[in-house]
Amino acid sequence: MVLLYFSYLIIVVNILILSVGYVANIAFIGLFLGGLMAIGTDPIILILGALLGAGLVAKPYKFSVIYLWLGAMFLTMLVHVILGTTKVMVDLVKFDALLIISAFIIITTSFFRPLIADMTEDFEKPTTKKAPK
Repeated sequence: MVLLYFSYLIIVVNILILSVGYVANIAFIGLFLGGLMAIGTDPIILILGALLGAGLVAKPYKFSVIYLWLGAMFLTMLVHVILGTTKVMVDLVKFDALLIISAFIIITTSFFRPLIADMTEDFEKPTTKKAPK
């Protein structure tokens, strides 16, 4: 449940920062938004972000928010090494894009959780019978 709230927080904070930057006409926020749109549509970032979000949904951990943060940081460093980027701003945008994509995956799967629970409650767990002696 904490992971879901953190995902909502990531989305809301990004929307607030970008809307305030747009209204106040801040050039840095425009640079950040343009980079986010460019990097956020990169197939490598999309796949890695979706895998990170799906992995945290499939196997819920006690400290899943920390795993989300560390996973996005690790994947940012991995993509930094693979692509050989030299600017820190590009890495910050990659990190934010990974967090946003993972948050969207977590929020989307939370809507389908009741449906999955309804579908699987009809199935009985298999029982094992011991052979008579």
